[in-house]
Amino acid sequence: MMVEKELINFFDAVKKLRDSKVIRSDKYLGDIGEYICQKLYGITLNHSGREKGYDGTLNGEKYEVKFHNSLTRTNVYFGDPEFYDFLFVVLGPDSLLRPTHEKQDFLIYKITSKYVKEYFEQKSGYCCGKRYFTKTKVDNTYNLMTSSSR
Repeated sequence: MMVEKELINFFDAVKKLRDSKVIRSDKYLGDIGEYICQKLYGITLNHSGREKGYDGTLNGEKYEVKFHNSLTRTNVYFGDPEFYDFLFVVLGPDSLLRPTHEKQDFLIYKITSKYVKEYFEQKSGYCCGKRYFTKTKVDNTYNLMTSSSR
């Protein structure tokens, strides 16, 4: 019975997030990552979510947003850098790829498409694992408790 109540709570929360325009599709986690980047950086998100290869624009440049919050997945895939100018990678509180940080913070990394092309090409596409995030400075953080960036 407890599981059913938690599922009801989950779908109620999804509805509330849809109503407030945080969730815009069935890709909940990706939508949350896009919302955080919109809030922090002011990117204008694409209306349909179907534009090939990028999620939004700012000052004439295209931005792709990738969200990672998996406890088991060891890579994050970057899409095709031919379609965007900048990539935001948002690491959620449960992401296996996180370096040590406050668990309630979302960590945002901003990477140029040129850098993605130069350093992250693999046989399966463009991706990277934890090493990059451990050695690279976080561009921004978002904390749900304070709702502000640092």
